[in-house]
Amino acid sequence: MGFDVQKALGAVLLGGLISLGLSGIVSMQAFLYFRLFHNDFRRVKFVVSVVWFFDLVHSGLICAGAWQYLIQSWGNEATLDNIPIPIALTIIVTAVVTFIVHSFFTHRVLILSKHNWFISVPMWILALFRLVCASATTALMVHLQSFDQFLNRYRWIFTLGLATSAAVDILIAASLCYYLRRNRTGFSNMDHVIDTIMLYTINNGSLTSLATVISLICWLSMPHTLIFLGFHFAISKLYANSFLATLNTRETLRGRSQGSSDSAYPMPVIFQGRLTTDRFGVQNDLQVATLDQRTTKLQINVEKTIHVEGGEPSDEATN
Repeated sequence: MGFDVQKALGAVLLGGLISLGLSGIVSMQAFLYFRLFHNDFRRVKFVVSVVWFFDLVHSGLICAGAWQYLIQSWGNEATLDNIPIPIALTIIVTAVVTFIVHSFFTHRVLILSKHNWFISVPMWILALFRLVCASATTALMVHLQSFDQFLNRYRWIFTLGLATSAAVDILIAASLCYYLRRNRTGFSNMDHVIDTIMLYTINNGSLTSLATVISLICWLSMPHTLIFLGFHFAISKLYANSFLATLNTRETLRGRSQGSSDSAYPMPVIFQGRLTTDRFGVQNDLQVATLDQRTTKLQINVEKTIHVEGGEPSDEATN
């Protein structure tokens, strides 16, 4: 079965352009993070740097693959069955970014669930399984260098990887919303913050899972159009943006939680930070949570003594 040239190359072109636009947003988010949260743990900064690096690599691979399809092979329809190495490598890079983001949110679930390993470990194993499937897909595509051969022999591997990724997104979003809802305090300001976090969680999970499901549907229903590839280009960018947006929204959430600082309930720890104050004079989340859990008691003892001056009694309160 031959490839539809217009749909195949159009999907590669449009998907690549949209992905490059999303990559610009990723770079902006990373720059904003390093500017606002320079007091974060080094390991968090390292993870952000790794995600940013792989996003740039992914963009470079998309450009290289589009060049081979649109420039080097112009007018040669037979080359559409060929899998350029840069295109094959985009799959493993997407899987690496996906695994990092899944691990990050799985760790959030672990914290909110008070170290419920029975929930967190299976999700992490599924995320690792998705990475294994993507690694096998890339290795086979590089080896075969033919979409037809890959479709006929190993189609199920790529299918299983995409399905697992969507399943992990749904599990993480559902778990975070469940445990966040359990942290509702009854105070309107704090509950508003929790509702905001839940909204961010649902939006991020729905975007990544929707792109993955659409790519999976296109892969199963019309693999010879390469439309699935255009959507797959965007998956890595959406995961990276989801991860960085989650970190950067801490500043907004801190401001919204100021009105509830008089309550005895700490803000749910979904973002970790250092026990420091940033250059804007705002405390990091872990510090706020720690301070809110402390109870300071002020005891005032009042003694009443009566002094007689000039024959008339007068009351004087002393501490």
